[in-house]
Amino acid sequence: MMNKLYNWMMRQAESKNAASVLMFISFIESSFFPLPPDPILAVVIAKNKHRAFYYAAICTLASVVGGLFGYYIGYEFFELVGSKILGFYGQASKFDELVRKLNEWAFWLICIKGVTPIPYKVVTIASGFAKINLMIFTTASIITRSTRFFVLSAICQKYGESFLNFTEKHKAATLYIIIFSVILGFALLKLLM
Repeated sequence: MMNKLYNWMMRQAESKNAASVLMFISFIESSFFPLPPDPILAVVIAKNKHRAFYYAAICTLASVVGGLFGYYIGYEFFELVGSKILGFYGQASKFDELVRKLNEWAFWLICIKGVTPIPYKVVTIASGFAKINLMIFTTASIITRSTRFFVLSAICQKYGESFLNFTEKHKAATLYIIIFSVILGFALLKLLM
């Protein structure tokens, strides 16, 4: 399974659909999907260094739009959909506290949580439910998501060759690191929310 996932990531990085795949994953990750686009972005940039910031911009735009979709889920469809997504991430019991914090510190909370491994969709849905000012939400989302993706892109542009060499030699370890970072995000979410 690890080899299949690794090979799929490599195929996406080399395909003409790399930008579309990054857009799709960035969009759904900000609203409901558990896996981040970062590993695919890293491989795509390592293979296409000259377009690093183009791919970072694509991820940023799609992630912000996906965040707005998550916001809309929280705003209009919380009972029907949003509460089930939060339940899946184990956040139902801590939701009231998150909403209280968002009402107090919305801009800073969105900025901080958007660059961490904490699943961003929890913040987007909660922001919609709390009816956080849309301009504040969008501005914070643009700042936090662009910071995350542009910093990663700059790192991958500089160290892409080393990254690819490491992943080729240690495919399983690379994928376990990715899985560990997702699990770490969920653990941090439980701990900090």
